[in-house]
Amino acid sequence: MVSALVALLVVQSPDSSWRDLAPKLYIQDETWADIEFIKTEITFVNYVRDRTEADIQLNITNQVTADGGREYCLDFLGLGSYRDVNAVLKLTTAPDATPDETRQALVDGIKRGLVPYVARTGLRDALHVEFRPPTKSAPVTDPWHNWVFSLNLNGWVNADNGYSYMYYNAYPSAGRTTQTEKLSLVGGVSTTRRWYALDSSVMVTLSRSYWGEANYGRKLSGHASLGGRLLYSTSDYSNIRWSLAFGPKFEYDIVPYSEYVRHKVYIQIIPVAFYGAYFDTTLYNKTREYLTKNEVLLGANLTRSWGTLYLSVCGSHYLPGLSRNRLSLYGSTSVRVVAGLSLSLMGGYDLIHDQVALRKEGATEEERLLRLRELAMSYYYWASAGVTYTLGSAFTNIVNPIF
Repeated sequence: MVSALVALLVVQSPDSSWRDLAPKLYIQDETWADIEFIKTEITFVNYVRDRTEADIQLNITNQVTADGGREYCLDFLGLGSYRDVNAVLKLTTAPDATPDETRQALVDGIKRGLVPYVARTGLRDALHVEFRPPTKSAPVTDPWHNWVFSLNLNGWVNADNGYSYMYYNAYPSAGRTTQTEKLSLVGGVSTTRRWYALDSSVMVTLSRSYWGEANYGRKLSGHASLGGRLLYSTSDYSNIRWSLAFGPKFEYDIVPYSEYVRHKVYIQIIPVAFYGAYFDTTLYNKTREYLTKNEVLLGANLTRSWGTLYLSVCGSHYLPGLSRNRLSLYGSTSVRVVAGLSLSLMGGYDLIHDQVALRKEGATEEERLLRLRELAMSYYYWASAGVTYTLGSAFTNIVNPIF
């Protein structure tokens, strides 16, 4: 593959009159990129805070690569007189890339993508393109054969004179990803300990959970994939001494996988065989049982010039019958409504009729108030919303690092 280094140089100061010739750029970033650094390094465009003022919209998204790094997608959309110029550029950062290396790679990629737009302006004579022929590289050998391993450890503690809380977990994982296959192995152990100072005593509570999951998938075509999964868990909070679930899974994407940068609309079908053993007798008078379960997930993930949207609907039920079921809805969106006004919404809603592991004896008053045991529920929801409105200067070229 031929590679090139493209450098853009505008020799005048950022405050000179050539600003009137520079195209206007609006950046929609979904990755927490260092936008101030980008503005400092790329001074041959005018940055605007609303896409209605822009000549170019740049959408920045990313996803995790097989080795734990990041693939960044730079989606350039021409607006107005530039609407016939569109491009998607991709760049990859290593798992151990520093924040400075990541932001510099983004700057280099954005410069390349802006070349066709700047070439249409009066700044074309100040544009310099440098090509460096790639050196012949030795064949790449991977002693790890695409395997990646990681171990995460974290903890949290807080306390006052009446209450203390300690939480810690371990989270190992391993995975292998190729162009056609994907295998992931992940597990964890978490412990939560609480101390409550009462009038004449101290109450101590302890809960532990262990879990593990293996997922395998193989691409069948540009739209479909087939795989399987295996899950193990134990939780005294949920009355599960141990449980094992396994089964095949099938996914069909309505649009080709190759278009994931802009959209993914898919259906997943996941039948599950479940075997569980419980600490205490359940509501269904079981201390252990074998169940089968059907699960279907519909999802859509869109990135557009107006913002982003993710929606999913998941339905499941245990066999036989349909009475022990669950329906889960989730959605999030970030939308630029009109000039200066943006809206973000996120939320989920579950209809719950499948708590097969609930204790028959229920929970004590202390366990109920302190949420030390899983309680019966028929629904669960959560939501968040935010609105931002700005007005004033459309330009955001100036970077001031004080305070």
